[in-house]
Amino acid sequence: MGQMLKHTGVVIHVDEQKNATVEVMREHACTGCGEKSACTMSDGNNVRITFKNARELSKGDHVEIAIDTGNFMRSLLTVYAAPLALMLIAGVTADSVQNNQLITAAATLTAPAVYFLLLRLRNRGRAVQTYRKIN
Repeated sequence: MGQMLKHTGVVIHVDEQKNATVEVMREHACTGCGEKSACTMSDGNNVRITFKNARELSKGDHVEIAIDTGNFMRSLLTVYAAPLALMLIAGVTADSVQNNQLITAAATLTAPAVYFLLLRLRNRGRAVQTYRKIN
């Protein structure tokens, strides 16, 4: 396992199914990031993450959340780079085959929609979440 990105947060809600919502303050989460100067994510509200079946957590607990940097980079490619590449390929292909702006626009917008639908179906129930109670 590679280097881990770690953030601390506070449990703000636990529902009846023992799903815990953890709030991570962006300033704290972004402190160690090398890209924070170019990132606009630190400008907004805090991040909220929900953990399923977090039976040992209760409201007010402090937790450490970790993600492997390799997994994080793969996630960025999966969510940002791949759909962008698909949009470009679909747009260029549709334009070269049909030379119709409406069809090109439809293909360009449909490609990432289908990609995200297939991605969601493929990853259903496979979320891996890592946290550690620290108080």
